[in-house]
Amino acid sequence: MSIDEKEREQAILDAAAGLLLRHGYNKTTMSDVADAVGLHRGLVYLQFKSKDELVEALIIRELNTYAEAWSRQLEADPLGGTVASLYRSMLHALKPLPLTTAILTRDEEIFGKYTRKPGNLLTRLPNNGLTRDFLQAMQEVGVVRRDVNITAMALVMDALTPAIMETLAAYKEESRSDRAHASKPSYDELMETISEMLERMLTPEAGINLAAGKAIMLRGLDAARAHFIQMEQQKKENSHGT
Repeated sequence: MSIDEKEREQAILDAAAGLLLRHGYNKTTMSDVADAVGLHRGLVYLQFKSKDELVEALIIRELNTYAEAWSRQLEADPLGGTVASLYRSMLHALKPLPLTTAILTRDEEIFGKYTRKPGNLLTRLPNNGLTRDFLQAMQEVGVVRRDVNITAMALVMDALTPAIMETLAAYKEESRSDRAHASKPSYDELMETISEMLERMLTPEAGINLAAGKAIMLRGLDAARAHFIQMEQQKKENSHGT
């Protein structure tokens, strides 16, 4: 793919992202995308053979961007290495990425009919089943308390994470004046409260090996990024093969 083709592809994806957030999947057409990016519709179809192919390319790009941002946040966190810091860095990474939040929560207002299509990409994303293995690894290096029931905690976290994302996504849409009137905490205050809750629940009071915990997290994020890159490559190969 030439530089011009790459630039055109990214411009199309940028336009599609904006349209999805404003109008949703159901009301967005390939013509809308072409108009938004200032291209003939045929050039958009040359890059992406259907709206679903475009949406799936966008999902993969967003998730890869999210994994990169999450890694940077975790690396920069001086207290990175605890489960609390994983959530803190995750929520900071998600803050400027509303479409990623919609992807992770399978938001039907954004993705509409696409969410009900058999075999859609949202149903093939990594699920929460990895939480138990992650917590087990963190407990083995002493970053999670020994008395924590890993199986039960994984179940709680798998249920809690989507709810946290949905709550904070809706919270961000409220105006500052609305929050001020209701004396609500800021987005950052909510994130810190969630982190503190997890810190108290999971982190041992004695000294812990933050470096070991951070290494486990970064390996997981690197694996996720590699998975998304592989998905992107497979989609391009399948597209060129049809």
